[in-house]
Amino acid sequence: MPDNNIIIKSLLNVFPCVASFYDFKENDQEISRRAIPGIIKYAFNHSVIETNSEAAFVAFLEKYDKADTSHKLPAGLTFSDIMDTLSGNLSVNALIAQLEVTARELSLPEIQAPMITRLKKRFVINTPKKRALLRILAFKLAQKYPDLKWHYDLLLQLPVSPENQIEPAHETAGVTITFHLQGQGEIIAPSDVAWLKHELSECIEYLRLENHIHKKIIETIGATSFNLRAPKKPGPQNEPRLYNEAFRNVMAIAHQMSVRWLLSEYSSPQKKLIIVVHSGLLTEANPTIQRILEFRLTAESGIYLTDFAHLCALYTYVKANFELYAQYPPRATGYSGDIWSVNYFLSYSYYDYIPCLLKEKMLPRSIEDPSYKDFKRALHFPEYNGHSSFGALKAMQRFPKSALLLTEIAKVLRTRRMPFEADVVLANLLLSSPRNLAARLMRMLIYSNIAQTQSDFLSANLAFERAEAEGDFIVRYCEPESDIWYEIGALHFSRAMKYLKLLRDKYPAFQAEVKQADPLDQLGKAKEAFLKSMTISPCGKALNSLYMFIYTLCLIELLSAEEKPAGKKTKTLPIDIQGVFRSICTRVFCSIGWLNDEAPMTDNNPENTFQDYLFTINLVIARNDNLLLCRSYIPFIKYVIALFLWDFTPGGITPQICRMTLEWLEIARKETEKIVEDNISVYHVATGNISADEFLLHIRDTIDIIHQHVTDDDLKQENDSPLLRTKLQKLSNIKLMLLELDRFHTESIFFGA
Repeated sequence: MPDNNIIIKSLLNVFPCVASFYDFKENDQEISRRAIPGIIKYAFNHSVIETNSEAAFVAFLEKYDKADTSHKLPAGLTFSDIMDTLSGNLSVNALIAQLEVTARELSLPEIQAPMITRLKKRFVINTPKKRALLRILAFKLAQKYPDLKWHYDLLLQLPVSPENQIEPAHETAGVTITFHLQGQGEIIAPSDVAWLKHELSECIEYLRLENHIHKKIIETIGATSFNLRAPKKPGPQNEPRLYNEAFRNVMAIAHQMSVRWLLSEYSSPQKKLIIVVHSGLLTEANPTIQRILEFRLTAESGIYLTDFAHLCALYTYVKANFELYAQYPPRATGYSGDIWSVNYFLSYSYYDYIPCLLKEKMLPRSIEDPSYKDFKRALHFPEYNGHSSFGALKAMQRFPKSALLLTEIAKVLRTRRMPFEADVVLANLLLSSPRNLAARLMRMLIYSNIAQTQSDFLSANLAFERAEAEGDFIVRYCEPESDIWYEIGALHFSRAMKYLKLLRDKYPAFQAEVKQADPLDQLGKAKEAFLKSMTISPCGKALNSLYMFIYTLCLIELLSAEEKPAGKKTKTLPIDIQGVFRSICTRVFCSIGWLNDEAPMTDNNPENTFQDYLFTINLVIARNDNLLLCRSYIPFIKYVIALFLWDFTPGGITPQICRMTLEWLEIARKETEKIVEDNISVYHVATGNISADEFLLHIRDTIDIIHQHVTDDDLKQENDSPLLRTKLQKLSNIKLMLLELDRFHTESIFFGA
C-alpha cells in the first residue's frame, strides 16, 4: 500500500484545486455521480480525511489549494510521452491492467485500449470518459513519479499533435473578430496597418487574455485587415452558452481597440476602424465577414455582429447595447442574416480603462498634479487657453460626437476624483445625444459621488436629488436595463448610509435636518430598485442586485427593530443579528433555488445543504468570472464575495468558510494593489469610490478581525474541539458587511456589530 503522503499527492493530482472538483461534479455528471462517493470513501479509508463526507473532502482540497501556476509541462511533451513514462518496461496491456485497478479504486470507468490509441494520434479531450482517463493517469503519475507534479489541469494542456498546434483542432466553431481599416477620403497607410497589428498584440496582453486568445495567431487578411479567433467550449455548434467566455473576451478587445484607434495619432475622421464579430463555424467566418464588409457600414461605434453573434451576446450577458443595423441586407452581399451594431458599452464597470488615457500626457493623474489647473482651464474655457497639450482633449476635438471616446475620458476623470471635469466631458456628448444612456448613467453616478463627499447636509442632499433626477430621466426616456436599476438601487442605498452617518455622528450639527425615517425610506427605495433589476434580468437573479437585495432586507429589519416606541426613552432589547441574517438569506435562497424548499440546516442533513450552497456559489462565480473587467470594480466584487460567503452561510461559521473567506480577501488585496500605481480609485457601494490605499486598510481590518478569533492552526482542523467550536460561535455572530459599513462612520451605527 502506498504511504499516506503519496495518497495525498495522488488525489491532489486528480483534483489540483477545488474548482477542478466542482467542474468534475457538474460537467461530468454521468460519471461523477458514482465516482465522487467512491473517491471520498477511498480518501477516508486511507485516513486522508477524518469523516466520510463531501464536506471533509472539499476541505482537504482547500487546504492544499495553492496551485503553483508557474509550473509548466516540458516543451514538446505529448500524450504518447505520458504513456511511455507510465509504462516503463511494461507492455501496453500490463499498464492498462494497472490503470484498471486505479479506476476501480476511484469508481471511475474502465480503461479502453482503443481510446488510448486514438488519443496518441490526436489528443482531443472532449468527452467525460476521456477526462476520466486523464484523471486516472494523473493519479498514477503521482504514485509512480510524485516529484513530476504533472497534475490533471496540466495534462489538459498537452498538444493536439506533436507539432503543438495553438488552436485546438477538435473545436471547429468559435468566435472570429475582424479588424478592418477603411479610408473614407484618406488612404490607409502602411504605418496605420502596422499600428493596428502592434496594438492588437498589446491589447491581448493588457487584458490578460494570453491564455485564451494567443497573440501569435493574429491572422492577416488582405492588406488592411486582421483576424482573431477564440474557440468555444466543447459541445454542440449551435448552443450559444458555449460561446460565453470566448465572446466576452472578444468584445472586451473590440471595446479597447475601437477607443484606442480614436486616441491614436494615426486616426482621423476620414479613416475608420471597422470591427465585425462572427460566431459559428470558423471556416464560414471569413467569407461571411467579407460579405458584410461590402455592405455600407456607417454606425458610430464601428462594431458589427452577425445574427448568431448577436444571439450569443444576449446569452452571454455582454454589457453593451445592440441595435438592428440592417435587416436582411440586399442579397447582392451574399449574406442573408441581420446585421447588428453596438450602440454603446456599459464600460463604467464592465470594461477596463484604455491604458493610454492613464498616462500623464493624456490626462492629469490627480487634482494635486501640477498640470491639473492647466487641464481644468483648457477643458472649461478652451477659448482662452489656446493650444492644449493634453492628448485626450485633442482627441475630443477630432471626434466631438464620439460616445465611445467621451465616456472613456469621463470614466478616467471620475475614478481619479475629478467629478466636475468628468461632467463637462459628458455635457459635450449630451449636446448631440441627450438620451445617451451610458452618459446619463455616468452623470447619475458622478452626482452620487459628489453627494458622498459633502460634509454639509443640504449640499449632500442637493447632489443626491440631482443624481435621482438623472435616474428618473433614464427610467422615463431610456428603457433602463437590469444594470441601470442596480445603480439606482445603489444610489438609494448609499444615500441611506449617508443619512445614518449624519444621524449618529458624534458631532450632530445636521441631525435636525435628517429625519429618523429617512434611512429606512431610502432603503425601501433601494429594495424596490434591486427587485426591478432582478426582474428585468433574463436569468431572474442579477448577481449584483441579488447580494445587495439581501443586505438591504437585513438592514431594513435591523433598523426597524431598533426604532423605539413613541414616548419611550429606554433602549430596545439586543437584536439577534445572526438570526435576522439567517432567516432572510434562507427565504431568499429557497425562493431562487439555491437551497431546498424545506427546513434548511435542521433535520435534513445540514452538511449536504451547506455543500450544495457552496457548490452553487462556486458555479455562479465561475460562470461570471470574465464578465466584469474594470479594475476599479474588481477589488470590491472579490471583497463582496468574501463578505457574502461569510455573512450568509447556512448555519454557523466553519473552518472551511474561514479559509474560503480569507482566500477571497487575499485576492481582493492583490487586485487592489494592482491599481495603486495608476491612481485608480476603488468602487464601493456605500460611498461610490474610495482610494485604493484606504480600501487596502479595510481588507486588512477584516482579515485581522477573523484572526483575532482563530489562528491558521485552528483552520487546519474541523469542528472537533470544544475550544474551536466556541471560537467559531463567536465568529458566527459577526457580520462583515455591517463592520464594513461602520468603517465610514465616526461611531458604530449597527448595534456595535
